[in-house]
Amino acid sequence: MTAGHHLIIITGANRGFGASVANTYLESSEASALSYVLVGRNQEGLQKVLDTLKQAGASSNVAVKGLVVANVDLADTEKLDANLARIQEAAKQLRDESIQSKNIITKSILVNNAGSLGDLSKTAKEFTWQETRTYLDFNIVSFVGLCSTFLKDTLVAFPKDQYPEHKTVVVSVSSLLAVQPFSNWGLYAAGKAARDRFLGVIALEEKGNNVKTLNYAPGPLDNEMQADVRATLGDKEQLKIYDGMHKAGSLVNMDDSSRKLVVLLKKDEFESGGHVDFYDV
Repeated sequence: MTAGHHLIIITGANRGFGASVANTYLESSEASALSYVLVGRNQEGLQKVLDTLKQAGASSNVAVKGLVVANVDLADTEKLDANLARIQEAAKQLRDESIQSKNIITKSILVNNAGSLGDLSKTAKEFTWQETRTYLDFNIVSFVGLCSTFLKDTLVAFPKDQYPEHKTVVVSVSSLLAVQPFSNWGLYAAGKAARDRFLGVIALEEKGNNVKTLNYAPGPLDNEMQADVRATLGDKEQLKIYDGMHKAGSLVNMDDSSRKLVVLLKKDEFESGGHVDFYDV
């Protein structure tokens, strides 16, 4: 097993792809110790994920610690500062514990998984500026705020001159829509494209600080969000394709996709700031 203590912050971790990433990271990362900050809206769901991780760690000889940061609605900008502070305080507590135990964190990872679809029944000409602002507050404003505070706090905690081996990674759960437009996905595509480009900028700005960024498109996952797509998408041709994939059982299994993400992070050969699709790995 590779020596290393990893801190991993995951948003939207109480279910779906976020929970899958948490579990497969433990299975496949080969870290000797893992400290999780699990962020989401549902306290019970987050705690269940953390309890499962601790049990799995005990049986696989991986030291697992973690904290849950619950009741976090990243769409609520009035509470955003407070919620960002709660997330970073949890990370700080785990960093401090790693220093006290002399098992220093060697890699810090932020996985931006939380996000929303927008109204897929509408075309671009039907969006109001009010719903656009609400969508961007959740999917862009909170995303930028979380990336910024994570980088700031991590680079202060692990300055390169004192911790030259420490690595920092920012991941955005992206989409094919970030690089290719499809009808009725106006807000979603705009949000994913903006997130991709923002991580591209970070990759340039922080390349001298052992920071890498990755935009990972997980494929059409077999999950609740994909069910929402099939229930609301206004483009009939796309809807026929998704219905066909669902009936044929060809939607992407969440654990298969999250495992590919973890392997990418473990090998650390991806181009920083780049976009990698499930089907390209």
